[in-house]
Amino acid sequence: MGMVRWAADMVRGLYTVLVGMKITAGYLGRPPVTMHYPDEKWQMPENFRGLIKCDMDACIVCDLCVKACPVECITIDWKREAGKSGKIATRFVVDYQKCLYCGLCAEPCPTLAIFHSHEYENASYTREPQVIDWCLPENRVTNPNAKPKAKPAAKPAAPKPATAPAAAAAPAATATAVATAPAGGVAAESGIQGVEAPTGETGTVSKVWIIPGCIVCDLCEDTAPDVFHVTETTSVVQLDHQDKWGEWSDKIIEAAVGCPVNVIKYELQK
Repeated sequence: MGMVRWAADMVRGLYTVLVGMKITAGYLGRPPVTMHYPDEKWQMPENFRGLIKCDMDACIVCDLCVKACPVECITIDWKREAGKSGKIATRFVVDYQKCLYCGLCAEPCPTLAIFHSHEYENASYTREPQVIDWCLPENRVTNPNAKPKAKPAAKPAAPKPATAPAAAAAPAATATAVATAPAGGVAAESGIQGVEAPTGETGTVSKVWIIPGCIVCDLCEDTAPDVFHVTETTSVVQLDHQDKWGEWSDKIIEAAVGCPVNVIKYELQK
């Protein structure tokens, strides 16, 4: 009985070896699938969500990415340059120890400055490399799909004291014009409200106003600095040059079209 059992075990062992070799033999004629990482790497798909990067040449410092981030891993510091409109980022820090790679920061970016790269090798032995400031020269990157940022223009001179009464009359003009706004329209924060024209429709502009929702990106002031002025909290319509709005219609319409949150409204002269 011992010899029979031994012989049966040998047969079963030989059979299992042959089954395994059959599977192996089936792959002998096929091309290899093993990649010798890190010398060889897979090509990532187009929609792969890898390391978040920011093209600072396209960033308008609107803070929408900061507000959208669910884990608060993005920090932006900015400043203004004397004599120029627009905000300039001094720090754009992303803490990748917190980042979820969810893409919520990239979705609302009006200029596509912040984007997912195809990089995924960001492991490190210390915490310092996990915090990257994209404003530093050594970290500068370019997103080929980013929208060009408007070139900052010189800010107009501050209005003279004599014009203060005209500016003070602005709320009254706005309040009077609200009644002529379309039913269900949103009340203006600044400017003179009228019958809203479809954004992008060209013609001679007679009234300009801004509704709530401004993200303080400065694009309107960069485009038409004599019409719009950006404060720390919102953009306002300057009424000092209201008589020239018709001459500046192209710039006003360009600012309305370029507004990433569509808060600039205008009425065309009939």
